[in-house]
Amino acid sequence: MTKKDTSWEEVEGWYSSCVGEKGHYYHRTLILPNALRLLGIGKPPLSVLDLGCGQGVFARALPPATDYCGIDASPSLIKEAKKQMRHPSFRFFAADATEALPIDKKNFDCALFLLSLQNMERQDKAIANARAHLRKGGHLLLVLNHPCFRIPRQSSWGIDEKSKIQYRKVQRYMSPMKIPIQMNPGKTDSAQTFSFHHSLADTISFLTKANFSVTALEEWCSDKKSTGPKAKMEDRARSEIPLFLALLARAD
Repeated sequence: MTKKDTSWEEVEGWYSSCVGEKGHYYHRTLILPNALRLLGIGKPPLSVLDLGCGQGVFARALPPATDYCGIDASPSLIKEAKKQMRHPSFRFFAADATEALPIDKKNFDCALFLLSLQNMERQDKAIANARAHLRKGGHLLLVLNHPCFRIPRQSSWGIDEKSKIQYRKVQRYMSPMKIPIQMNPGKTDSAQTFSFHHSLADTISFLTKANFSVTALEEWCSDKKSTGPKAKMEDRARSEIPLFLALLARAD
């Protein structure tokens, strides 16, 4: 597996157009507000290390006084982040978060992987890197597509017509998986990225081995509402089966 295989360099244009300046719908309604709350941002100025920062959607939600550093393996995404950033003191680097980072600071107040860790093959190395650049007592936030219910190619919606219940079907969960993702399904020349699935137990183990203690776990459901004859069934399933998992851990 090469760095190019796991970088989003080939899909920068697609990703930037999807996310836009303020993030996609779930960035705005769930992910950014809850991430800021969990990390306590908006209180005294903090230093933040954003690993897998993409084109800087989290950076643009931060106060100007934040000491911010964003890292991403895609030079094109970093270029886009710099272009859109209004705070000149914010720093961005094109680098692999699973390798030695090109920064000297070892005492960040907080670090985060915002929907980025599952695109990294060596997740244990990335988490250990975050710990190496956090102060003792600092916090690490992981926001993941829920690893129990949202496994690409291995989970899907189903409907029990008899009981009129929508359910989530999960075919595999415990095994680590490398899953190819087509950015434009159906097109023969579609760019491809990879998602790397791990169980929740694996992720907790990565954190523990890197000297983190989990202090909070939250599951975030979609707030969207359906219309039409199946709306009640779909809304119930949406409110019961979460989209995202957030883990907050303290550096010991």
